[in-house]
Amino acid sequence: MKLSHLTSLKGEIARRPYLLWGLLLVAVKYNLDRLLALSFDRQWFLTDYFAHADQLGIEELSKDDRLFYLCMLLASIPFIWFGTILTLKRLRDAELSPYWVLVFFLPFINLLMFGILALIPGKEESKKSLPESRLEKFIPRTKLGSALVSIGVVAVFSLILTGIFLNYLEEYGWSLFVGIPFFLGFASVKIHSYNRVISYREALGVAFLTLAICCVSIIILAFEGIICLGMAAPIFGVVTWVGGSIAYNLSKKPSQAGTVSMVVAPASIILFLGFIESFSPTQVPLISVETSVVIKADKQAIWDQLVAFTEIDEPTEWMFQTGIAYPTHAEIRGKGVGAVRECHFTTGAFIEPITTWDEPNMLAFSVEKQPPPMIEWSIYDKIDVAHVDGYFLSEKGQFKLEAIDSLQVKLTGTTWYKHKIWPNRYWQLWSDAILHKIHYRVLDHIKAEAEKVAS
Repeated sequence: MKLSHLTSLKGEIARRPYLLWGLLLVAVKYNLDRLLALSFDRQWFLTDYFAHADQLGIEELSKDDRLFYLCMLLASIPFIWFGTILTLKRLRDAELSPYWVLVFFLPFINLLMFGILALIPGKEESKKSLPESRLEKFIPRTKLGSALVSIGVVAVFSLILTGIFLNYLEEYGWSLFVGIPFFLGFASVKIHSYNRVISYREALGVAFLTLAICCVSIIILAFEGIICLGMAAPIFGVVTWVGGSIAYNLSKKPSQAGTVSMVVAPASIILFLGFIESFSPTQVPLISVETSVVIKADKQAIWDQLVAFTEIDEPTEWMFQTGIAYPTHAEIRGKGVGAVRECHFTTGAFIEPITTWDEPNMLAFSVEKQPPPMIEWSIYDKIDVAHVDGYFLSEKGQFKLEAIDSLQVKLTGTTWYKHKIWPNRYWQLWSDAILHKIHYRVLDHIKAEAEKVAS
């Protein structure tokens, strides 16, 4: 292996040295990061490269975390540079657009792209490559026949992977929400374009039809409910588009040699990473959601309402019509620190031991027990999905009252929670939005009751 492969932007690199250099750099980088993490009394696993990619922002990190991640970033710079050079050279050798180097910076997808680039024939190889005769006979040359075969084969493989992740590993991670949609788009287009020249529109049509059929099958097989699939739809759509677009660009190469390998490789990588994700302990970030309202009443009147609030009217928000749990009323047993508050939701009650009782300024509590966060919509009366119980964890909460002037008080409700579903940042968009709605439901009720008493 020539050292010039890592130092010069010029030239090309064949798939074999690209694979060897890539594996060598990954090994060196991983062990370097493990040593760096140990110096901070931390552990570092392979999955941390994409699990930490979308966690807390800089402003949410502690001082120690900021220093740790800064050191990790500085140590990564040479490897980012070497990886970029290698990828550009491999793209050049494979006669692909250099703009695909941007995929190198996408967490998890870059691992799949690495496997694909390690299999794509170069310029000279493409001239010598012959069609894979068995595959040529298996895939029809007609538009409809080719589409049906590609959709059917890819959908079956994808559902097998989904079943393993959901029912065996109970893993809701990058492999499920990024890996499988990428495979759906990439593999369906790669197979569909084997015997035919297809348009970009046709490629995306096959990719998204495969995605749609898989989603419907997931509902029929009771793997998941309708609402969670709806929440996942945006990320599914984007990643399927990326996979389909990459496969479409590959379809324009003069040879389709290696098609089977390029379909099997991403599926194998996704399955392998799914097992790694499942058995690697990953630090789940603690997230806070804060919501405020201004109330025209004195603190004591507001305090009396928030400690144990009365029955709230049925919600009108569409979000709460989908099976997502919402609060109905709250009760309290005792007074002061050690008292136990019960906040009742449509799926059960939160048991909340009081940790701070600063009347009438602050009420804080931990969460000892919580009900399921939702009831899944399904074509069946009831389905058993792992994420409904134990994947959304409410840790603690508080109400804080601050006087604005003699007539107005700012009431702020805060919830601290964790969720074990990845990509973390994507699912946080949904969980934060839901929690804000829940907060407003409670805070607006307290406001209406307190202002009614004050008037």
